[in-house]
Amino acid sequence: MYIQPTSPRDIGGVIDDAIKLYRASFRTCWVLALIASVVSAATVVYLFSRFPAIASLRNPAQLLELIKSPSIWTWYLALSIASLVLLGGIIACQNALAAGTSPLTVGQALAAAFARLHWQLFAIVLWLLYFALIGILLVGPMPLPVKLLGVVAWLVFAIYLWGMLQLWTVALFAEPVGTLRAMGISWTLVRGHWWRAGIILTVGIIIVLVISLVFSFAGGLVLVMFRLDPMSMLIGNSLVSAVERVFVTSMIPALLVAMYYDLKLRHEGGDLAARAKSLQTA
Repeated sequence: MYIQPTSPRDIGGVIDDAIKLYRASFRTCWVLALIASVVSAATVVYLFSRFPAIASLRNPAQLLELIKSPSIWTWYLALSIASLVLLGGIIACQNALAAGTSPLTVGQALAAAFARLHWQLFAIVLWLLYFALIGILLVGPMPLPVKLLGVVAWLVFAIYLWGMLQLWTVALFAEPVGTLRAMGISWTLVRGHWWRAGIILTVGIIIVLVISLVFSFAGGLVLVMFRLDPMSMLIGNSLVSAVERVFVTSMIPALLVAMYYDLKLRHEGGDLAARAKSLQTA
């Protein structure tokens, strides 16, 4: 059972809270993760069956046909939107537990995700505009040294933005706000804690990578035992990855939700301390 902390936690405490939240939410989140895995695996199987050149990468003409195929882009768009909805459902479910409200059912989590889908799509547009800046910089009529400095500055600022805005999706589901306000909340909470938040998230990513490697290694051993052809091997690896995602998909969201409420406690505590100090001064 997950119980929301009443005071800020250290790095290990936040990770421990995330693990508890992951366990408490797994009852609902595994269904959402399974849907995402099935959709993703079905897409891979479809691509491999229709375009066998993917397996060997030896037929450039067929690979070019793959890129030009409208059905591929339709599948990719549908998969991307489905992933956004399912990820939003997982965050909504975990946020409900972290906030101490009633647990969400799968249907309620999906409804909450659909209600905020347009804000997620708006965020993608904003990020695409930011990435377009690097293209403008590279094709612009500027000296090479200026372009290199611009690329470095763009990359450094992108990393900084990633750290400051990493909690915006949680804020989107935790508060009745839109994209820009959610990003502002994330910015406010992470300000002064950029390195701490980055370390916590990095540790979580490492844990997920280790679990993924264990799944891949174990699945690879099983597939090798059957001496499959390259196409069957690729499809088999995709199915193993699908099983793995059922367990790991909700890990990083749980960490972000735990971090969000920890930083919120820290921010509210800082505000109270500042008010008490101002009253003492007065």
